[in-house]
Amino acid sequence: MKISRKAALSTLTGALVSIPFMGFSRTKKELQTFKQEFGAAWKRSQDYTLTVFNQMPEEHLDFKYTPESMSFRTQFVHCITFTAMQLAGRLEIPNPYETKKDWAKLTKAQLSDELKGFYAWVEKVAEGVSPERLAKEEGFAGGKIQVWQFFYAMENHIIHHRGQAICYVRLKGITPEGYVGW
Repeated sequence: MKISRKAALSTLTGALVSIPFMGFSRTKKELQTFKQEFGAAWKRSQDYTLTVFNQMPEEHLDFKYTPESMSFRTQFVHCITFTAMQLAGRLEIPNPYETKKDWAKLTKAQLSDELKGFYAWVEKVAEGVSPERLAKEEGFAGGKIQVWQFFYAMENHIIHHRGQAICYVRLKGITPEGYVGW
């Protein structure tokens, strides 16, 4: 059987992202703590994402290590647009990035502001979801997970692209700042 690179990566990514979440569900009462837990993790994610992003000089935002790879800029734009699309679609809420098309024209400072706005939007979305909705199961990567787990799956996706961006920083001869944990 022959499988395309894109299909293989999609399947692998979905499987890896879902492994920690399969079979782990919470009751509505337990979901009261989700917003606090996620809020703390999401804040750390924002801090480290901005740390990594800000290490690349502006003149290298469009750096690609191969012609078919995402640029450094696109790693972060993809995190914003993919996460927003997934959350908006699953939660049936407006996607604030649905019509945005001028990502390549943004300066480093403007893209940094977009990242901050994105993190604030996801935090607001997470805070606004009812415990009943957080407990609802949704299809994901060939299985089912509760909606609260999907927020962590999206964070896992961001971690993946942030790791790729760290490689880009290294390829430009910059020693990345280390991760400091929670």
